[in-house]
Amino acid sequence: MSGQSSLGVQSPGQRVLVNVLPLFLGFILILIGHVSFGFEITAHVDPALFLVPVFFLALYSKRSLNPVIIMLLGFFKDVIDGTPIGFWAVLVTFFFLAAHGQQRVLVRASLRGRWLGYTVICTLTFFFGYLIAALREDMLSLFWLTMGSALLSSLWFFPISLILGLLIAEEQE
Repeated sequence: MSGQSSLGVQSPGQRVLVNVLPLFLGFILILIGHVSFGFEITAHVDPALFLVPVFFLALYSKRSLNPVIIMLLGFFKDVIDGTPIGFWAVLVTFFFLAAHGQQRVLVRASLRGRWLGYTVICTLTFFFGYLIAALREDMLSLFWLTMGSALLSSLWFFPISLILGLLIAEEQE
């Protein structure tokens, strides 16, 4: 799904679907990640499911303001999480730029290829986050539980969302 017609021109509906819906989902998934289930362990679990719409934007959106908007999404996550301002903003922007840099390869890749690319970029992003957290002693104490859960949840959510997207696309045909 490239969001373009056979002539290569996006209709207004396709532009909304490709440019606005993933951002809206990103904000919603950040908020959903903070729903409490009443267990103490879930207070430290942070699913990074919002990375999937960011990955989609990196591959398919043609807007030049996307890095700025993605950085604002990261600042929003910083405010919601209570992390130092700029921590998630840097990580999410790095993730977006890394995925966007591999756009030509990943758009043509198979499902496994996209998942592998997503996995590598996610792992690099969270490793980069670990390096930033290592500079601050107060962030490193719960880093493994929080970031580990974020990495694992985002890696398993990606293929599920792709499969659901393929099923929806098949039903529309």
